[in-house]
Amino acid sequence: MLLHGIALLLIASPCFAQTTGAATSNSPLDDITALTAQANQGNADAQIKLGDAYLSGRGVAQNNAEAVRLFRAAADNGNAEGQYVLGSLYAAGVAVGRDDAEATKWFLKAAENGSPKAQYNLGVRYAYGRGVSKDDKQAAAWFRKSAEQGFAPGQLGLGAGYANGLGLPQDNAEALKWYTKAGEQGMAEAQTRVGIMFHDGIGTSVNYSQALSWFEKAAGQKNGDAEFNLGIMYEHGQGAESNFAKAAEYYRLAVVHGSAPALSNLGSLYQYGRGVPQDQQEAIKFYTRAAEKGVFNAQNYLAGAYLTGSGVQKDAVQGAKWMQAAAAHGNAEAECNLAILYETETGLPQSFNDALLWYEKAAEQGFAKAQQNLGALYGNGQGIPKDFVKAYKWLLLAQKSGYWDSQHALDWLKPQMSSEQIAQAQVLADEWAKTHVAR
Repeated sequence: MLLHGIALLLIASPCFAQTTGAATSNSPLDDITALTAQANQGNADAQIKLGDAYLSGRGVAQNNAEAVRLFRAAADNGNAEGQYVLGSLYAAGVAVGRDDAEATKWFLKAAENGSPKAQYNLGVRYAYGRGVSKDDKQAAAWFRKSAEQGFAPGQLGLGAGYANGLGLPQDNAEALKWYTKAGEQGMAEAQTRVGIMFHDGIGTSVNYSQALSWFEKAAGQKNGDAEFNLGIMYEHGQGAESNFAKAAEYYRLAVVHGSAPALSNLGSLYQYGRGVPQDQQEAIKFYTRAAEKGVFNAQNYLAGAYLTGSGVQKDAVQGAKWMQAAAAHGNAEAECNLAILYETETGLPQSFNDALLWYEKAAEQGFAKAQQNLGALYGNGQGIPKDFVKAYKWLLLAQKSGYWDSQHALDWLKPQMSSEQIAQAQVLADEWAKTHVAR
């Protein structure tokens, strides 16, 4: 499974003055005396460059107050870059107190003056409700203005809007178009998104060769998500011959660059000895690191391992701990398994109310085993009041989902119910089935 997720629309690190390269003593751009004279004459470019010098302490004693005064002077004169820089200072809390309202005010002025960086950052603010009310349509509008000026983060933001239907009609082909534009400018996150879309055939036909190429571009910039996805492709022979050793290599790189799922996949390689020596202890180490970072697959694996003693010493308490973590992801099977642990007092204090809660969560997702167990819980009245109507409803749904053992429970329950109760349960089951998909 490839790593999916909404593109993160984070405020870019402020590039305060956008000055040229390293300072040299004989460069007129770095002549503080000359810059000061120009700034005093109202030259906005000089004010910004001099403000940057004071902010960084380059060529002058570092002085935040003087830096802010100079940036504000340029901004007050209507200079878009000055306005953007001032907004960035307030957004980041650099040289001034952090103030979302002030940041938004100056980003808006700069955006209206055509700054693509400010337009992008304003889009971010509307997307997340920072300093303004959350408004996906406004976010998309500002991302578009930035994107159409060729600003890669703006293109990424617009692509995310189309991909997720945020402020725009959901349109995967348009999402791919804008992700591609950003990717062609070298933006690693966009390159990774393009790779995922080619891999999964989202907005285009499946093309593993293209997916591999885009992931390689992003991986060349040490993007952990791209490295993780390359590991998956080499592990499964997609776009290239299967190569477990190369998959392990990419997973290791991805771990170095912050990918938690890569830890879990490395654990799997060690578990089965694919591309690395088979080593159950090493597998558990990687699974544990991944689980501690919130990776569902690793948490679910550890839960089973500790409950059965597979590769580790059997420990019901540890198993229950990881099952709780896995169930918190909303996975129906993990929710059902956690309910069983509560019901059977395995690694947790017995609690029929907690069992009921987790069976209901899984049953509502159409998980047949949970529906069966929930029906049994209501039918037996274990720790909760008996309710034959609810019991029959859930057993009937479990049977329809293919859990044939439910028929024996239904046959046991029927003689204890009136015809009216059975009819009521059937109506409830039919109503539920109309709005849910069994799994």
